[in-house]
Amino acid sequence: MNAKDIIYDQRTFDDKHLTCPRCGWDGTGSETHVAGFYGISKFKEVLCPKCSEYLGNLPRDRSYGEGKLDSQIGPI
Repeated sequence: MNAKDIIYDQRTFDDKHLTCPRCGWDGTGSETHVAGFYGISKFKEVLCPKCSEYLGNLPRDRSYGEGKLDSQIGPI
């Protein structure tokens, strides 16, 4: 499956086992780098912490409650 088509579940992502197809890094979602790109996308990119290979996507969590502010996308 193409990494662009992978959307991880935010609730279980930290414990999700991941392997990088490029460098062989092996770990969990909590060890990856997550890039948000300041609101230009509805997803955040998941990157390998060793080589920055694109591993998939995380949906932006917008459930912070009424009147809250997401620093990357503004008022919710």
